[in-house]
Amino acid sequence: MRRILLVEDQDPAVRDLKRNLESNGYGVYVAHFGKDVWDIMAQHHVDLVLLDLNLPDIDGLRLGSELRDNNPDLPIIVVSVVTEGDKKVRAFKVFADDYVSKPYHMDELLERITVQFRHADHMHAGSVPRIIKAGPLEVNLEQRLVRVNAQPIELAKKEFELLELFALNAGKIVTYDVILVRVWGDEAESERRNIHVYVNRLRKKIETPARRRFIFNEPKIGYRFQAGE
Repeated sequence: MRRILLVEDQDPAVRDLKRNLESNGYGVYVAHFGKDVWDIMAQHHVDLVLLDLNLPDIDGLRLGSELRDNNPDLPIIVVSVVTEGDKKVRAFKVFADDYVSKPYHMDELLERITVQFRHADHMHAGSVPRIIKAGPLEVNLEQRLVRVNAQPIELAKKEFELLELFALNAGKIVTYDVILVRVWGDEAESERRNIHVYVNRLRKKIETPARRRFIFNEPKIGYRFQAGE
């Protein structure tokens, strides 16, 4: 699943855009303030950034420049009401791969996102898909395929997203709060009591045929995925 970081301080716009992006198969992280961007980037893999230049705590051009300095290959699309020619030129010169002015048509924005991913795929053609292996367990994050002892395992959407989250953070404790935000998003609070149900379903599908444990409880905190023996 492609992951998009939406940097936008207008709540109504965030809700609508997040819903549209998710309905088109993207995972979405949201930063309402510039300072939140770095926390998200440190904790999660991000494939593309949608950046509003009008942020309450930092100049958007400065943030875009810092993002580019730290992530040379990361696609960045400016989505902003800022229309001044000099700012647009500066954005393109320093960091922006594309610039979409508000208001925009959702179909146009989605197509521009597709173009950026197509370009990124072309630039990295021939690269090995992201595959995580843990003994008999193999998780192909690009193709969303899971195998145990070379046999395919069918996972439901939430089960795969849990496994992806755990595998990408192997050896680290993944807290209940992080699980809720990453896997359930807006439905987080209503699903808190069901986390263990989904984790147990995932365990039965990957641990039983493997005859070993991958997911360990951290009492009152969360879970830890152990890739090694």
